[in-house]
Amino acid sequence: MRPRLKQFPILSTAILIALIARLLMSGLSWVGVTALVISVVWTGFEFVKWLQPHPEKVPVRRKKAKSARSEDDEPEEDLVSLVYFLSEAREADETAIRRCVAGALDIAFDTSNPDSEYFVMQFSPPESPNSGDDRILHFMIRIPQGLFAVLVSDKPYIDKPEDFAKHSIRDKRLRQAVESHQAWLSVDLMDEALNPTDREEAYAVIGNVLSYLAGPDCLAVYCPELQRCNEFDLTLIETLASNSPLDLFDEPTFEPIIEISDNNPEMASAVAEAKRRWPEFVRAFNNRALDESDRYIVKAEFREDTNCEYMWVQVEEIGKDKIEGILMNDPHELLDIHRGARVTLSMNRLNDWIFPTSNGSHVGGFTLDVLAEGDD
Repeated sequence: MRPRLKQFPILSTAILIALIARLLMSGLSWVGVTALVISVVWTGFEFVKWLQPHPEKVPVRRKKAKSARSEDDEPEEDLVSLVYFLSEAREADETAIRRCVAGALDIAFDTSNPDSEYFVMQFSPPESPNSGDDRILHFMIRIPQGLFAVLVSDKPYIDKPEDFAKHSIRDKRLRQAVESHQAWLSVDLMDEALNPTDREEAYAVIGNVLSYLAGPDCLAVYCPELQRCNEFDLTLIETLASNSPLDLFDEPTFEPIIEISDNNPEMASAVAEAKRRWPEFVRAFNNRALDESDRYIVKAEFREDTNCEYMWVQVEEIGKDKIEGILMNDPHELLDIHRGARVTLSMNRLNDWIFPTSNGSHVGGFTLDVLAEGDD
């Protein structure tokens, strides 16, 4: 992972440099001179604090969002940040970032006034010994809500993303998004967030800015604090721009695709049981209540050339050797069908089935039990 920003006195140093530059180029008014003196004292004080030993901080943990996407339940760090994994490096400059922040937060930046309290500016933080060859553009954002940063990198966020995704992510869709990303972009809080309310408000700001930075190059969204990652889709922009952007990690963006070996004995046994007990499903379906018609579903194999996916179908009619219904999943690799399409299945493609009981439980879902055991 990338190094997080250190608590270097960036703001006071930047202001001091700006004032000195203004003094050398065009001079300062008495107000400017006063500001320069104050800035010198402020920067000196901040440097002294920065050089002193730092007491250990106890991270404030946000209650984890419920998600099947995490392979590690512990937050990685207390960094308040959201990250886009990108398919390619993105060009970024101060003007573009300022425009996005202004649009997201409805802020009018006064670029004609160098002494303006609120600004967006590119800066170079102190070199990190772990930075290597990473080229990261840093943009500081000073707004009424606090101090933030936009970081843009032309390198993968994760070292060896292919290896990481292969060993850590079971969902095929998400795994491909993570392993194929070539660059990243993040919005980070640079201020301290000492309580849950501060963090929640900071995430709302970050989510709004990130919603304006969305583009076709976005593959996934990642939260370092929660260690949650979800595939990006345009439908997530509304959640990002809300007061609770972390809600986008509650559920997978798309139906997960979990790969199971063809010779997995537990899965073979589950499929065999589903086929053996198929008459139970047929009897229940024929005797179903009208208000439960949409709750009788089967899972079946779909193939196009060498591509194969197992997807769920809402059953509408059962014949002697076929099943008709409505596809409930968005295919990942298949091109000829889509969610909502009416499909006809032969019985030899049946993989699983499930239906509700009168006491609120269910019958079936044999392969689901095997997949759930694989998550342990």
